[in-house]
Order: sequence, then C-alpha cells, then structure tokens
Amino acid sequence: MRLLLLCLLLFPLAAPAQDAKRFQRALNSGNERTLDRWMKHEIHRVRKGQLVTASSGSYTVHHSMHDNLVDFLRRQPGVEDAAWDKCVNKILLWPGHSTIGMRWRAGDVLRERCWTVQEGRPGTIKIFGWHARLRKSREQLKYTSARRCEGFVEEQKRLCVKRAP
Repeated sequence: MRLLLLCLLLFPLAAPAQDAKRFQRALNSGNERTLDRWMKHEIHRVRKGQLVTASSGSYTVHHSMHDNLVDFLRRQPGVEDAAWDKCVNKILLWPGHSTIGMRWRAGDVLRERCWTVQEGRPGTIKIFGWHARLRKSREQLKYTSARRCEGFVEEQKRLCVKRAP
C-alpha cells in the first residue's frame, strides 16, 4: 500500500520530463532557467560515457554522449540547430570541458544558448585552501554552467567543414 501511494505521488514528477511540447513552450517563453534545467537533466541522464578497452588499459569516451545530446536537441520542436565543439583543438587536461550550443527562434528573435559540460569529476574538495580527498575520481559528465553565445553553432559547423579533408 505504501509503495503504491509513493508511486502515485512521484509519477507526476517524472511524467512530463521528456515532453516535447513542454520543451517547445520553454523555448518560446524565453525562460532560460527552464532550458538550463532540461539540459542539466539530459546531461545527468547520459553522464556515464562509453568504456573503451585497449591493450594498455581502459578509458572512458564521452564523444558519443555529446553526439546523443546534440541529436536530442535537434529532434525537439522549435530548435533550428545544435552543435558541440568537437572540431576545436583542446588541451588534453583532465577533467576536460566541452560546450554544447543550441539555436532556436522565439517569435522573430533568433537566440542561442551554450552549456558547458565537465568530462570527469575529481574526488577532492577545496576547504579554505586544503584539498581533502573524499572519494575516488569519476569519469562522468557534469553540468557546470550556461551562457548566451551568439554565433556558436555556425562557428562550430564552419570549423568542422574547414577541418574535414
């Protein structure tokens, strides 16, 4: 009985999570907080990455997760285009960062928003300059920030075309 009551109370919270019409309403309203919550949820959903096993060991790759996020954004109604910075040369430091951008039209205004994703979570925290190691490091995606970025999607497409042989 308790389990049934708990399910009935929690089901309305999870049901609209992937509703495309709600996403389109969030786009049209211009409420950036709502879009940030959607992206935070999606990044958390695909955070694990893909484990690649090599002869010298194994490592986690997040490129396919970023592609999945961009494909998710492109499938949503109201979104004109989306891209991530896969063609940008980056310094190979751990944890790495990637940026995912989306372009949509709200009325007559063309808008773009970018989300920064951290590719790995260190197990240390900073307490007044002391770096305490509390848990082991994890190879997971983490939502870090969001910002407006005009021209990001076109720039990424131009870089990928320029880089292609």
